Amino acid sequence: ISARADDGKNFGTVLIAEGLLAAIPEFRTLIAELEGFPMPNTVDKVLPELTTWSAALFRSLPEFIQKELLLERQSNAALQLSQLETDRLMARLVQDELKQRKKKGTFKGSFSPVCQFLGYQARCSMPSDFDSDYAYALGGTAAVWP
Repeated sequence: ISARADDGKNFGTVLIAEGLLAAIPEFRTLIAELEGFPMPNTVDKVLPELTTWSAALFRSLPEFIQKELLLERQSNAALQLSQLETDRLMARLVQDELKQRKKKGTFKGSFSPVCQFLGYQARCSMPSDFDSDYAYALGGTAAVWP
């Protein structure tokens, strides 16, 4: 984002995998601990029961992610990763970082994220002609964008 902004390109597309957070070891530990609690639950009840590291990670997360982590579980008691707004979390973390860089004078661009969840749309049924044309256009555009 910073390199593109230096070139005057304050636009782009980022695809974030639904299971990204589960691939981060610290977050995976937090998820494992949370799966031991009955859900839905509240922050006040869960936070004192977490290990020191998981509690610190949980506190550092935005409120909307904290609430999503405490929602009803899947039938197998696993966390519903598709219910976590990973895109919003990443956008917020990047935005915070870019604000810090702007204060230091190392970032001069702009950042206005627009998040779009495509999880269910991407796997529910056979693609229509529109879906195929749309995906083709997106892929072609992404390939030619510098």
